Parts: sequence; C-alpha cells; structure tokens
Amino acid sequence: MSTTQCSGGASPEVAASIVICTHRRPELLGACLDSLIGQRVWGVPPTAADRVAHEILVIDNSVLAEGRPVVERRQAAFALRGVPLRYIPEERPGVSFARNRGVLEAAGALIAFIDDDERASEGWLERLLEPFHRFGDAVDIVAGEVDPDFGPEPRPGWLADDMLHLFSCRWGWDSQSRFLRESEWFGEGNCAFRKRLMAGRAFPTDLGRKGDGLLMNEGIVFTEMRGAGAATYYVPSATVFHFIHPDRLNRHWLMRRVFYQGVSNRLTQRRRGLEEQRWDFNVNLAKLADLDVESLEGESLRLMIRVYYQLGYASAFTMG
Repeated sequence: MSTTQCSGGASPEVAASIVICTHRRPELLGACLDSLIGQRVWGVPPTAADRVAHEILVIDNSVLAEGRPVVERRQAAFALRGVPLRYIPEERPGVSFARNRGVLEAAGALIAFIDDDERASEGWLERLLEPFHRFGDAVDIVAGEVDPDFGPEPRPGWLADDMLHLFSCRWGWDSQSRFLRESEWFGEGNCAFRKRLMAGRAFPTDLGRKGDGLLMNEGIVFTEMRGAGAATYYVPSATVFHFIHPDRLNRHWLMRRVFYQGVSNRLTQRRRGLEEQRWDFNVNLAKLADLDVESLEGESLRLMIRVYYQLGYASAFTMG
C-alpha cells in the first residue's frame, strides 16, 4: 500500500516516525490509532504540517492482515491533518522482525514506539520528543511512563503496585523528568530514539514475543546503545495507557510471565557474555504443580514469583 501523502507540493520533511507493531488485535489497534489523531511534533503547530511532519507506520505481523482494514479506514482522517499513515506487512513471525522492519521503513530521524494495546495520552508525542529539541545531541533516547488500563474489569486485589511492572506498567522512577541511571530500565512500548543509533544494530530475532509466546527482552538493543554511551531521558508525563487483557488478570498467567522472564534474562546474559547467576534451591515439582497459586497474595505471592523466575532462569541452561 502506498504512503498517504500530505497535501501540497513537495513532500514534507518527516521529523519523526511513530511505529506500531501489531499482531491480531484489530480492535486495540484501532483504539491506539484513534489516540494518535491530533498528536503533533513539539513546537510545530498544525498549520506548519506542510513544512515539518510526523508519519505513522503500522507493521502488521500477522499473515491474516487483520490490521489492514483498520488502517485503511483511518488514512483519510490522518491525511487531512497532514500525517501519512502507512500499512506495512511483515510476515516473519516475531515482534523483533516487526520492530526491525519499522526501523528500516521509518523516514524520520526520530523513531517513537507505541504498542498496539496502548493508547497515547493527550500531548504524548509532544512531551516524548521535547527533550530532543531542548537538549539537542545530549539526549539519544527518551522513555515515557505506562499506566495500566484494566478496561471494564476491576483491578484484582492481589495485584500490588510493585507487581505492575510485570504487566509492562509503572516504571515509577520519578515524578519529575530527568536522565535515567544505568540501572533504571524502560519499556520498548513507549520510547523514542535517534534512528542513527540503529546503524549496525537490530532487535534480536531469537528474543522477543512471537504470537502468544512470552519470550521477551528484544529491548537488549537499547541496553547495548546505553552501554555505548547513549543518554536516556525519562519523561513521566509522556504517558500511554496499556490495556491489560482480562485473560492476564490471574496468577497462573503471572507465573508463566515470570517464568519466561527468567528464561529471557538468562538468554540475554549469555548473548552479552555476562556471568550467569547461580542459585542453590530445591523445588518439589509435584507439590508445586498441586499448589493453588490463585489463593496466594502478599508475601506468599511474591515468594512464588521468585520461585517461578528462578525455574525459568534454570531451564534456560539447555536453551540457545
């Protein structure tokens, strides 16, 4: 599908490319796109869209192409605002293939990622890109905050604030914008970075989610950038709302999630040549299988989270 061009004569300069990777979630993709209507690049009023613009790329990682009609129904509305909305299929399965395709196709010097199950807050793009203009080359990556969206479901009573990061929400590093420390991380689903940082790099296609799988850590590429000196700025007001699907609001899913976090972390350490952790622990797998994890809460639940993480980490010994 060809890019929808802005009205006017020559093609505008593209200041930033918003990349959305999607996989079989057309309803959520539609809500994500609707939240991007009216977003603008910092310091560029809507009347200047013929001079400086941003574009939106939807990278569809499903062979069924469920995202195509979602994009096509909205292209005219974005075109009226001078924003090209492009649909790009990427049939190689895995979010890393989709992210790499988005980087390849992006025309902007800045790339912003938002996931298909997230909605941008008002002014999100402006806040996310503002540090690049304010600090210039002193900033390489900007990370925003992620708030949970439970939709029509109530938040479970067992889901404590310190567990929200396991649902890719609430990094909570500060209430004010500042540079992140080396030990402070961020999510790939709400960040912006200079495209030139990807030269010679790629999201690892042996990591990251594929379909309904829970392998993760494709964001190791940002760790590599930061290790090479890339400065990361945190803007808590650049917020997106992450929809937590009802199927995930149970402790069985959470155990599966932390198990694969353990797997992913060990594979990541191995890839980076880091010393792998060693734990001495004994687990009766038969008793563990009989345990009703849905009855756990508080410290008992936290303990079980650590157990499943360590099991995942240990199981990765035979992988890769």
